[in-house]
Amino acid sequence: MSGNKRTRLSPEGRRNQLLDTARDLLLKKGFSGFTMDALAFEAGVSNPLIYKYFDTRLELLQDLWAREYESYALSVREELSEAENFEDVVRVFVNLNFKQLSLGGITHILGAQPELHEVTKERQNENVRKTGRFLVATVKDMYHLTPSQAGHVIALASGASIEAARHYARYGGSPKKMVEDTVRFILNGVEAFKT
Repeated sequence: MSGNKRTRLSPEGRRNQLLDTARDLLLKKGFSGFTMDALAFEAGVSNPLIYKYFDTRLELLQDLWAREYESYALSVREELSEAENFEDVVRVFVNLNFKQLSLGGITHILGAQPELHEVTKERQNENVRKTGRFLVATVKDMYHLTPSQAGHVIALASGASIEAARHYARYGGSPKKMVEDTVRFILNGVEAFKT
């Protein structure tokens, strides 16, 4: 346990503190460097106290993943609600790919763990379906494409965005310029597809 004096928190406050500390520790040390002992030290609590809130390491990570995924999904919905046109929508998704794939965000770290993925599998599938329907309808209406053509365009655009983020993660560069280049590439590709 660290030398810090423990602060008495409500059960919900302590649980959130442990989840916040786990998130920060995972971002700092990665999944393989995350232990309950390290969490106890970083949180300034005893190891048994952690087990008062979470029966196992897996349960703690599943709860963290569920919480972080919900936060991520909410931020996507908020950003999309502020989009004024299709270019803004494309920019939202390209930026999300860059944040998650190139920066190793917490949802990327946790989402890559098969034992955690099950916790939000249904929710993720539903979000993917809703997002897919929204994007296909938007592209279909805006560019006068068939649903099949619009689906194809969305798949190509998604691939371009993901690969651009991976390229940035490997080779670096200016993220702002790469995001803008990717947005322009996708929009030009959509325009070319409709002719």
